[in-house]
Amino acid sequence: MSDINRPEWYCSLVNLRKTIGTPDFYRAFFATVEQVVSFDYSGVFVYSDDHVDCVHLQGNSDNYHKFVDLYLDGLYLLDPHYSMLAKGASNGLYRFQDIAPDCYHQTEYYQRFVKPVGITDEFDFIIKIDDCYYDLYIDKLTGVFNADETHVLETITPILLDFVEEHGLRQVESNTQAVSVSKSKSYSSIFDSLGTSLLTQREQDVFQCILHGHSSKSTANKLNIALGTVKIHRRNIYNKLDISTQSELFSLCIQSLAIPQVSGASDPLAALRESYTSPVSD
Repeated sequence: MSDINRPEWYCSLVNLRKTIGTPDFYRAFFATVEQVVSFDYSGVFVYSDDHVDCVHLQGNSDNYHKFVDLYLDGLYLLDPHYSMLAKGASNGLYRFQDIAPDCYHQTEYYQRFVKPVGITDEFDFIIKIDDCYYDLYIDKLTGVFNADETHVLETITPILLDFVEEHGLRQVESNTQAVSVSKSKSYSSIFDSLGTSLLTQREQDVFQCILHGHSSKSTANKLNIALGTVKIHRRNIYNKLDISTQSELFSLCIQSLAIPQVSGASDPLAALRESYTSPVSD
């Protein structure tokens, strides 16, 4: 393992090249990677403006499949991957621990949904094709990718992403791609509208940082404001939303995602509060 000079590796590359443009491409892609690096789960998410599609999935855990279902239903909005891609990302290899906020493992999102899956380390091959981001990821359930594996992944990324790009473009050209492709829309997120009628712009910025797992110190650095100012904004957010804990804040967000008539509103949080107080019709 971790030896790209073995004949088997080059045979895998040849076989992968032959599958470009066919339904077997992603299976062959991960089989090729597995020739040199061991992993437990893998998959392909395609991020297209306001939704995510899963076009390939390898993993036999019930918790894993439940998490993927919830992720596609809207949890992706809380994922650091989505946050990074929404801001724009270069093609390349990314390690999840390098893009996650400092307090990610203390977030409700991680504790409730990600931790039960058991993922201990992850690498993502990211490439943008025709206004969509393709994320081909590999996960470990025990331990982490060691230095040799990391070096090998960095070495093989350029040729693998070249194959992925050719495959994606062929799928787009032949109109057989499994996801809808937008050429004009920019990334949008429910978080862009959450609380717009209730919070100030700076409070919305702090609100989003909290949900994505940034500590008060990290939020201050990210927004270039004083730590004390972050704490004031946080207190004001809690007061305006009539909550007292981060768990309640997370629950409000999840409820906003779960109710269609609320998630589609101009301000989902305001619509959610209104739904609590509106009389029930017979």
